[in-house]
Amino acid sequence: MSEQVKSAWGFQSDNDESLKSKVGGRFGLNPAFITKFEYNPNAGADGAAADAIDCTVSIGDKEFRHRTYDITGDLYKGDNTISPGEPGYEELYNTEKAQREAVVIHTLKALGVTEDQIKTALQNGNVTDFASWAKAMCGAKPSNFNVLPVDVFLEYQWAIGADNDRTFLQLPKNMKGGRFLSVAIDPVGSWKPLINEKGLTYVDDANNEHPFTRSSNYMSSNKANQQIEGEEATPAVPVGTAPGAGAVASKW
Repeated sequence: MSEQVKSAWGFQSDNDESLKSKVGGRFGLNPAFITKFEYNPNAGADGAAADAIDCTVSIGDKEFRHRTYDITGDLYKGDNTISPGEPGYEELYNTEKAQREAVVIHTLKALGVTEDQIKTALQNGNVTDFASWAKAMCGAKPSNFNVLPVDVFLEYQWAIGADNDRTFLQLPKNMKGGRFLSVAIDPVGSWKPLINEKGLTYVDDANNEHPFTRSSNYMSSNKANQQIEGEEATPAVPVGTAPGAGAVASKW
């Protein structure tokens, strides 16, 4: 339950910075900082016990948050729900676990942590379950991680949420669309989006390409096009802008 209570009517400074709308973030490539990357044992509803890794990316005044949860219950294959112990569950589990592991390792690499350093952290972390894995991963980040500049790719929510009239920008939840975090890469001049029949790339004034790319299928999907009730979706970046069987659940 929320601990906040209604405040009494009275004086409110018109110079209060908190009154301003927060600004930051656009579809695609953004300069950013990862300001939070930590294990949370109470990530359930209203602070209930549930294991997760909390990640916050700050762009300008805005924060974009994502949680990587342990896998503890039903999984989905299309419109079907598959429960633990049912045929096919272990295969789905391993596929989903691979995506969640990759997102966390992807985040560490954006902070300059190498694959060898990550593997060492796992070897020294006595990893037996998600919680111990999460602690080892979060412990591998640099002490000054929150001041290290990174590049981040934001996308739109797939569907309009309850009580909303449009989709909003978010951090990708998995690696299916492509890389979405990296160590900050300084361009020659500036990074410019280029869309053609192959999809989206970013090029600088010297024709160097940024590692963030998206396919043409991605660019025609809901992830690249904001949906607003009653309106036709418009592209986030204008086209032509210049430059099985027998599987078992594996451990974390």
